[in-house]
Amino acid sequence: MTIGIAASGTNAGESVLAAVRAAELLGRGAIGGFAVFSVMLDDGKVHHCTTQTGGVTQLTIPDEWLLATRAAAISSGPHRPEPLQQFLPGIDDIGLVTGHRLPNLAGGDGEPLNQSVLRRMADGQTPQHSVDVVLKANSESDAGLIAVDAQGCIGWGNSQRVAARADLGCVHRREGDRQLALQHNSIYFMHGTKDAVGSLAWECLGGAAGRYQLLSMGQRVSLRTAQNDAIHLDADGKIRLIETANPQASYLAGRFTAIYLGTPVWRAGCVIGHAISELIAQVEDGIVLESLEPVSAMVVIRRSANVSS
Repeated sequence: MTIGIAASGTNAGESVLAAVRAAELLGRGAIGGFAVFSVMLDDGKVHHCTTQTGGVTQLTIPDEWLLATRAAAISSGPHRPEPLQQFLPGIDDIGLVTGHRLPNLAGGDGEPLNQSVLRRMADGQTPQHSVDVVLKANSESDAGLIAVDAQGCIGWGNSQRVAARADLGCVHRREGDRQLALQHNSIYFMHGTKDAVGSLAWECLGGAAGRYQLLSMGQRVSLRTAQNDAIHLDADGKIRLIETANPQASYLAGRFTAIYLGTPVWRAGCVIGHAISELIAQVEDGIVLESLEPVSAMVVIRRSANVSS
């Protein structure tokens, strides 16, 4: 598995979703295939939704889940063994365990590592202690683990074997009742964009705004030729108009890079940032009809230094 994340606090579900979306938009590698998204709601019940292909964009997630205060996800390439919940198990009123590499591997005692962490949590051990004990006992296992309990505490770590890899990324932040832990491997980011994943997730939790923002695009957005590339936002902060200096847009019908890397983003007459991901779409008669890559229906921008939200 390539990326795992757990979050606790206000809008933890939205935070987890934003992180994986950003990784799919900005990263290259084993990403955008299978995904498991899981939450524990206020009644303590654990809920899952899964997909084998297309990443988190293909998941049908109820709005209530995005407001959950405990959430987790795991994702990698497509077509993994069923049931997909084996990669992100949970127990009602106890917690959730995600991770990266192979968190469902059987440990020395024959029990899957993530299930072993859950069992220890059910016995009253903290998430961090549970993760530490399991990984210490299985130091050469190919696994990293992240656990979040019903109280919102998070524990995380990598086995000794995984910690020696040169392609790791991790984010761990805690402030008040907000906490976030993210681990990934084998995802390669364009220079200067790797920190966007954790930054976007943390902001959704109510943490300080970072330099990044996810923009969404509705159906049938106008595309017109202009002297310069530009993205124009409406009053709600959604993309309402795309301008391109590429003359092909005036007659093209078909696949087109509607939003080019580095395009400035305008709101209320001011440039608020620049696109650091692209939008490849089906275009016809000056209208962006649909994204040809589902996750790219959203765009990540880097805000200008003097813009905080």
